[in-house]
Formats: sequence, C-alpha cells, structure tokens
Amino acid sequence: MTLDEYIAWLEATIARMEPGAAAMADAMAQHLAERVADDTLRRNVHAPGAYHRAKPGSPPSYASGNLANAMYWTPASGGLRATAMVGNDDKRARVFEFGGCVLKPTSGTHMGWKDTGRSDNPSGIWRHRQVEGRAHPFLQPTVQEAIDDGSLQRVAIAAFMPYDP
Repeated sequence: MTLDEYIAWLEATIARMEPGAAAMADAMAQHLAERVADDTLRRNVHAPGAYHRAKPGSPPSYASGNLANAMYWTPASGGLRATAMVGNDDKRARVFEFGGCVLKPTSGTHMGWKDTGRSDNPSGIWRHRQVEGRAHPFLQPTVQEAIDDGSLQRVAIAAFMPYDP
C-alpha cells in the first residue's frame, strides 16, 4: 500500500467512524435518561400528597411521576468526540440532585401540609418551621451504576458496531 492509498484509506475510515461516535453518545444518553426515569426514580413509591422522608443520599421517591417524566436527552454534536446531554426539566431536579435549599414559611412561623397517606398522624396535618433540601441524587448514581454493571459500555458498543471499520 502506498502512502497516498494509506491516507485515502485512513480518511475513509475516519469519515465512517464520525457518525459512529455520535451514535454512541446518543445511545448512552438515551440509556441513562430511560434508566433514571424507569428504574432509579421508581425504587421507592408513595402516594401523591403523602409526607415521606427519604433516607439521606437515596434517590427521591416516586409519587406523581413528574420528576421521572421530566428526564430528557439531547442528540449528539461533534465529530470523533461527540457529546450528548442528559438532564431533567423539573424545577426541583437541581435541589434533589445537589441539595442546598432551605424552605421557610413566607408568613407565620410554620409551614403545613395535609398528609393523605399516613395513619400515624391523626390530624393529617404536618407542620415544620423549615424544610432543608438535602441531596437526593438520582442522575449521578445512575451513571455510576451503569458504568459499574457494564450496561453503559454494552450500549455504546452496540451503537458503534454498524460504523466499525
């Protein structure tokens, strides 16, 4: 093979691989978004409106489904280094993922809400002076689980196979 033939082969190989990188990024992003919505955010379920205190560091509980339904992924951009994004459009997602929010009453000394799902509270009303938004991450742990169990790698390889020179 001459140098010109090798360069032509290399350019053709790279041109064929570029869409493969985007396909891999798309497949991984879609896999993560679906896994968060269908698995991570459904591990603990309670009735909408019920008071529930999740364990520190555990994913938020599934009640209305709004958080799970707000998962999205964007198509990849770039060439051999393609990037696709995974995210959540729910206004509470950032507080759940990272924590750091403290809610206080806007008037009066306590906040209150009706609990529709617990029998150990006869009045049915919960009152708190403040509620601290501790982190209940759902995206980062899912990414780590997908790496650890090999599913993210399997999805990436399967998406790239049609483009493999």
